[in-house]
Amino acid sequence: MKLTLKTICVAVAATLALGACSSPQVRTDAPASQAAATQATRTVIFVWDGLRPDSVTQQDTPNLYALKQAGTWFADNHSTYPTFTMMNGSSFATGSFPATSGFYGNTFWTPPQGAEGKIPAGKMATGAATDFTDPVFTEDWAILSTLDNYYGSQLLLVQTLFEAAQAKGLITATVGKSGPAFLQDMKRNGYVLDENTVFPEVLATELQAAHYPLPANIVNAYKPGSITLAGDNGTPTAQAGTAQITLPNGVKANNAADASGAKATADNKYMMDAYANYILPKKHPDLSLIWFRDPDSTEHAYGPGSANFHLAMRAQDDRLGDLLAALKKNGLDRSTNIIVVSDHAHSNVSGPTALYPLRAISGGTLGAVDPVNGFSTSGDVRSAELLTRAGFTHVYDGAGCQTSGMAGITADGKNLLPVLTDKDGSVCGKAGTLYQTGDHRVPAQLPTGTAGDQPIVIAANGGSDYFYVPSHDAETIKRLVAFLQKREEYSAIFVDTRYGDLPGTLALSKINLENASRRNNGQPDVVVSFAYDEKQIIAGVPGTEYESFQGNRGMHGSFSPIDVHNTLLAYGPSFKGGFVDSNPSGNVDVAPTVAYLLGTKLPQADGRVLLEALDQNLNPANVQPTVVPANLQGTSSQISGVKFQSPLDPSGKTTDSKLGGNYTVDLHIKNLSQGDKTYTYFDYAKVTRQ
Repeated sequence: MKLTLKTICVAVAATLALGACSSPQVRTDAPASQAAATQATRTVIFVWDGLRPDSVTQQDTPNLYALKQAGTWFADNHSTYPTFTMMNGSSFATGSFPATSGFYGNTFWTPPQGAEGKIPAGKMATGAATDFTDPVFTEDWAILSTLDNYYGSQLLLVQTLFEAAQAKGLITATVGKSGPAFLQDMKRNGYVLDENTVFPEVLATELQAAHYPLPANIVNAYKPGSITLAGDNGTPTAQAGTAQITLPNGVKANNAADASGAKATADNKYMMDAYANYILPKKHPDLSLIWFRDPDSTEHAYGPGSANFHLAMRAQDDRLGDLLAALKKNGLDRSTNIIVVSDHAHSNVSGPTALYPLRAISGGTLGAVDPVNGFSTSGDVRSAELLTRAGFTHVYDGAGCQTSGMAGITADGKNLLPVLTDKDGSVCGKAGTLYQTGDHRVPAQLPTGTAGDQPIVIAANGGSDYFYVPSHDAETIKRLVAFLQKREEYSAIFVDTRYGDLPGTLALSKINLENASRRNNGQPDVVVSFAYDEKQIIAGVPGTEYESFQGNRGMHGSFSPIDVHNTLLAYGPSFKGGFVDSNPSGNVDVAPTVAYLLGTKLPQADGRVLLEALDQNLNPANVQPTVVPANLQGTSSQISGVKFQSPLDPSGKTTDSKLGGNYTVDLHIKNLSQGDKTYTYFDYAKVTRQ
């Protein structure tokens, strides 16, 4: 039997609590350039941060699983690389890559500008001052506002989906995780509720009158005295703490065996309650984006596949159930599109288990080697430390002395990085400080280096690191690249085209990361993905990677096919039912598609309208994209004679005798033709050392 949207809706009505689907209306006043434009169809974009496609199951996510069967499942969706939250937040906002949008979050650096060394100045959402001398983490509405002012109200260089909807007279609402939710509507022309604030002030006042608590940090968003929190307000957006164990060397590590609960359950429940029971019925938004930080926060703390990961998935699915119930209660279930998407997928943090065997955790204590049911104790790499040990003189990443429970325990039970004590404060600035890596904060005035040894500032992001050379010294870049190629902890390297064609690297422009407007003020000179193993399994889940020195058990951001291939599904009157779209798609396609459904468009977007997934009334010309060619295309670069340095020796003195010195970087892509344009999707990039 051929499945139609109607029959699918009937089949899963009990699970979804949704009514029958209705066909959308076709506008009679559609502009000639958009013949299939529709009457605006209410759309909710629901972002599950860090959702892996293989974690959508009947057991953990019954509501989401039912939507997957009932609507359109995009089987080959792609996150924007680097696969970070804020990078993909900008892709959802604009439908574009950084080459167009000019945005480089999560963490990036704004080099001093002009003779006076101008840098941004502002505060965080907490009210504390932010030092933009160091690379800055952008998951914060106040930091984003400061950066937007610094860039002349053009932190995002192109029009956003929310701006296009608002220009059409539509009502918008964005709710959720601090940073990416606010990024959708930085100009605050719609309703905003994130973990730190509420805009406009009248909405905050109304929520209080309706007996909703407010984010505790909202008092920092308005003039003193404008908003007074109720005595029982509490901190409704607070996250649960992370259970930890103490390693034999005294360093704390997250307890991956813990099963006490997900990180953001209460946080997300509060925000969904406010949206579903107040904003939705009272404000009637035409376009909503809800961005919740789980499963990502729990994956970072405990790793994909952990007990708490499964609890996070179930809690998140409950929030989807709340949304579906609210739509039905308000009679909006038949006329609302729901798009569920993740910003990226997620991997466990680990180096090769042959070098760093998995170990048991029992009773809150790290135990013996357990290759089947054990957990990682490795994967953290501090690029600034390795570069300094390799003889680079001026290397900074904005952080002081650090320790990490994921720095690595070798097969013989030894710690890769010993814990040292700063006896007199000469290393870390305070006597008695324990550290495994030194102080690499950015000085107020960068020193004057020499050719080949100019200052390097690193924005340590997670699964990829950004490298800035403010002098743009070509010799320093070449030396940096040679170092990264030698170290087995790193994978594909991408370099600004100003430095020419460096063997064993690929150009930033090849992956849409080079932006002329930000080339000297925000865009990195070099981006490197950490090495990964898409097949290595921890907690029953494939995919591991190295990360920046952050102590996480789960990470993303690399160019691994695991991180890149994320989740996208769509359900509602505008989409086909029971349909699996096997064409490549990407996060950059979400905004153009939603704009199309709202009767507007984003002419500067890099993404496409996903016409093949739409109801036939919305694709009257039956436009079907074509993958050209049908197979993967590749771009590669090779070098030979490299002496690869063992991950077991941070000094770089020990070479890997198993490898012969051949180095190849491959970028795997898919090209798709739709209309008169070709769209490129990046599957993965990987280095092979042989």
